[in-house]
Amino acid sequence: MLEVSQHKAQLRDYFNGLGFERWSAIYGNAPLSLVRQSIREGHNRMLAVADTWLADQPPPTTALDVGCGVGLFSLMLARRGYRVRAVDIAPQMVAATQRAALEAGFADRIECCEADIESLQEPAQVVACFDVLIHYPQPLFGQLCTHLAQLTEHTLLLTYAPYNSLLAALHWIGGWFPHSQRRTEIQMIRDREVMAILTRAGLRVHRLHPIRSRFYHVTLIEARRI
Repeated sequence: MLEVSQHKAQLRDYFNGLGFERWSAIYGNAPLSLVRQSIREGHNRMLAVADTWLADQPPPTTALDVGCGVGLFSLMLARRGYRVRAVDIAPQMVAATQRAALEAGFADRIECCEADIESLQEPAQVVACFDVLIHYPQPLFGQLCTHLAQLTEHTLLLTYAPYNSLLAALHWIGGWFPHSQRRTEIQMIRDREVMAILTRAGLRVHRLHPIRSRFYHVTLIEARRI
C-alpha cells in the first residue's frame, strides 16, 4: 500500500495535469466518449439530488466543499445562501473554481484555497465531499471520512463507490478502453463499512441515494450530527 503522502502526491499531480483536462471536459458540455458521457450524466444527476437536499437544511450559514473541482457544487451552495469555502488538492481546480465564482457573481461568497482533507481545521454547517473519497482505499478512506465528520456541525454530504460484483466487472472492462477514453481508477467500499465509520464519528445517516449511470456508480449519502 502506498504511503499517505505518496498517494496524495500522485492524486495532486494527476488532477493538476491530465486529470484536470479530462474532468473539466466531463464537467463541461463538449462531446465525450461513451464512458465519459455516462460519467457526466451520473455526476450531473448526483449534483441535482444533492442540491434538492440542501432545501431541507436549517437556515444556511457556512459550507465546506472538499474537492471542489471546477466549482459546480460550490456555486449551488452559494445560490442557496451559504458562505462557501471551496478547497481542492489541485491548484488548477482551485483556479477554475475561482473563475467560475467570479463569472457567476459569487466571488464574495466563495473562498477558494488549495488544501488536502487532513489539513482542514475549520468546521462548517454543511460539509460536502463528492467523488473524492472514491480515490482512497481503506484505511485511508476511514481516516479521511472520520475527519470530514469531525468538521461537520450539522450535515455531511458525500459520495462513495459501493462494492458489488457488477461494478467491479464494469471497471475491469473500462480498463481495456483506449487510454484516452479510460475511466479514472476508483476504490470500492462496502456499505456497512461506511455506515460504521459515520456512526463512530457521531453522525446518523439521514438518507442515501444510489446513482447508477453505466460507468458512474456511486452512492450519495446525507449524514447528520446526532
